[in-house]
Amino acid sequence: MQGVIYDAMKDYIVSTMGEPVWAQVLAQTGRPPNHEYQLDQAYPDAEMGLLAGSAARISGTPPNDVLEGFGAALVPMMFTYYGFLADPRWSYVDFLLNMEPLLHAALRLHTPGAMPTKVRAVRAGPELVTIVYESPLHACAAVRGVIRGAAERYGTEVVVKDENCVLRGDPTCVITVHSAAY
Repeated sequence: MQGVIYDAMKDYIVSTMGEPVWAQVLAQTGRPPNHEYQLDQAYPDAEMGLLAGSAARISGTPPNDVLEGFGAALVPMMFTYYGFLADPRWSYVDFLLNMEPLLHAALRLHTPGAMPTKVRAVRAGPELVTIVYESPLHACAAVRGVIRGAAERYGTEVVVKDENCVLRGDPTCVITVHSAAY
């Protein structure tokens, strides 16, 4: 996973839990106190689990809540730095349908040749989008966070449901998103 994502995780932890929690996360994960993630470097996917798990233990927050909050916090950052990659005419559903290519384009700006997570979205009905998430990271909560963060950005009320989840033993995560705003 690209350093820009880990840098965003640091920002999320510091902004929601405080600098002392980030310092403890670094200590618990064996990183030096001044550790910085390089935006143009790739790091093992397991690093995300270590950071989120440590932040969850230290703060007393369930790990999936940490990941979902992080995913939601990614959306404003993505639009601040990578908004030029999104068509300003897009609706919320357009964003969902273009989430994977948008994410890939943004991450490749920092790490050419990077192979980001697979997040495929298809319109399954007039008010329904189905998202299939495949990653050995098993961070479907972060994907749900991005879905919810984007809904907030677009002013759209949604119902998000995990149809299948690798954490329950399914082969992939399948998330449905219902909205009357399509």
